[in-house]
Amino acid sequence: MKTIISGIDKISTKNELFLKRFSDFEYRTITNTTALINALEECDIFWFRLNHKLTKEIIQKANCKYIVCAVTGLDHIDLESCKQKNTVVVSLFSESEFLKEIRATAEHTLGLLLSLIRKLNEAALHTQKGNWNRNLFLGNELYLKKAGIYGLGRLGKIVASYYHALGMDVYFYDIDKSIEESKYKRVESPEELCKVVDILSIHLPLDDSTKNCIDIRVLQNLPANAIVVNTSRGGVMNETDMLQLLQNGRIGGYATDVLKGEPNIKSHPLIIYSKENSNILITPHIGGYTMESIEKTERFVLDKLFTLINQES
Repeated sequence: MKTIISGIDKISTKNELFLKRFSDFEYRTITNTTALINALEECDIFWFRLNHKLTKEIIQKANCKYIVCAVTGLDHIDLESCKQKNTVVVSLFSESEFLKEIRATAEHTLGLLLSLIRKLNEAALHTQKGNWNRNLFLGNELYLKKAGIYGLGRLGKIVASYYHALGMDVYFYDIDKSIEESKYKRVESPEELCKVVDILSIHLPLDDSTKNCIDIRVLQNLPANAIVVNTSRGGVMNETDMLQLLQNGRIGGYATDVLKGEPNIKSHPLIIYSKENSNILITPHIGGYTMESIEKTERFVLDKLFTLINQES
């Protein structure tokens, strides 16, 4: 078998040795659609993360048997086309038990939030220029603030536990009415959640029901100094509404690791706005990008792939 790995500098040595047990492989830089289609035509296994968007048109031209993507969200892959082509997508989707031990995105959520409210980005740039004026960087604390978790799934629960440990009062909204969590307060709608919290923390999957679900109708219920943090997917946020609220000073700030259209974001309105304003902080979808989480998730999808191949042989 032949595997092409794209957008990954190197998987761990241990995982390389494991992959060699059942497939030859090469690392390949793919910079355009033609090269992507060519790669999918010539390999049995295509392994990538978030650096490509596998559309219906691309999938229809693919010959590969397996697509390996060690992430939870698969909105960058046309899954229906994969099904029609009998191409198996090997990912972390719905792997709840395993993912309980993957904490990188939850930790990044907290890091983003703290960086914004403590003005860490600006403060670091300030000292790099040889300055030392603490009066420019008066921040805020999280202790005794009210945190709102929008989506109390795996990540939402982990983040909620972090907020709780910091002495915050945690509220949550989730469409799953069966979720019970005695330490936190349930509310009955996103609008109600926004009315009672200082921090809105978004942990939603992206699907047809959640696209643009966080819009002006929801966000207008936040207090004027509220902070919104998003480490789920850019598509759940109505970014036009968010930009308007930021420009009007209607909310305190937005910290996000995700944008619609990523990675092609040079002309993205929120990126442009962030160049001149300090009430927004954007990172390039690095929530799950830690050495520990990558090695563990790579091995997990490799084990899944190995099992699938053995079952078919």
